[in-house]
Amino acid sequence: MSRKANSRSFPISDKAWQALIKAADAVHYNLNDTTVYKLRLRLHTPGIFSLYKADIPVPGLPMLDGFLKFLAFRRAATEVISGHPSLSNEVLWQWNSALRDKTRWINFPIPIRSETLIADVEIFDCSIGLPVSQRGGVLYPAGAFFSRRGNLVTYPSEEDGPADQLALRRRSVEPLCRPLELNGKLRSSSGSRKALNNRIYYALTREYIFYFRGDKDGINTLLDFALKNNIGLGKKTTLGYGKLAEFSVAATNRTATLAQPLGIHGLNYLALLKNIPQVEIKRRCVRKGGDFVPLGLLKQGEWEQNKRLFGVEEISVASPIETYDRYQPPYWRREGRTQVLRYGTLFLPRSK
Repeated sequence: MSRKANSRSFPISDKAWQALIKAADAVHYNLNDTTVYKLRLRLHTPGIFSLYKADIPVPGLPMLDGFLKFLAFRRAATEVISGHPSLSNEVLWQWNSALRDKTRWINFPIPIRSETLIADVEIFDCSIGLPVSQRGGVLYPAGAFFSRRGNLVTYPSEEDGPADQLALRRRSVEPLCRPLELNGKLRSSSGSRKALNNRIYYALTREYIFYFRGDKDGINTLLDFALKNNIGLGKKTTLGYGKLAEFSVAATNRTATLAQPLGIHGLNYLALLKNIPQVEIKRRCVRKGGDFVPLGLLKQGEWEQNKRLFGVEEISVASPIETYDRYQPPYWRREGRTQVLRYGTLFLPRSK
């Protein structure tokens, strides 16, 4: 069957689309609370998180906002299907269509505050999932390492839960070696020549901590829905990975969600806990007052925003980790893909 014929076999249903939009519009969260909450999430089975579809030795870390976006869709879809059983196939196919057509994308609200940066760029005010070691210590990213109670460690490690590996059928990236000289382009990432069975690495850690500002009752509602419907976190959840066990949400005395003091003796460093556009960080790495700040570069409220997001008003980049990536889920959307400073980038707080 041709691709064109296949697309006609599953036409877009305006009725299902409108029903999903109505379900999304009916959800409202109280995002006025500026308290920083800690979400402790425990898994029955290890989650698989990879930064890219490649044979990588180091797993990525989960993102709370991306997971909640998926839960928000599943919850809305379940509500629509319950009221209109005849739309079951159309509702599920609507999700598949939205992945390929940005005009069919629905922004389901999630219970996380967002912060507006330069040029109306918005980021969710929450961190990535920080792994908890077998001894109970939270591991904060610090460049190529993780910080645990002021000590730099590699992760995964034998002490904090080694990385397991499993050969699964999955896609690969183009080879880094010298390309073969062929009459046509050999695309190993798609089609009949797709390279499969590459090894995938995942951490045995079954507990993660997220920091966020938002509606804690909304978080509880979505995660309760995930538990009830056996919705896992991460990749390969249909194979049983990332199965949720339990969670808890509690208020903290933290003042920031996107940066964490590492507490390393003699080094006053902050670690970035979320991907942020590189141009935005560069704009904020200036001194307050004097000739260091170009006129109009930062407004008064943005100095306060620096303290709210990073914990200090004045920062400078100490050890950047730059890459082209997304700073807001879903990771596969081309819109918003830009050069970012990744989590693990180190900042140096400037003194007054």
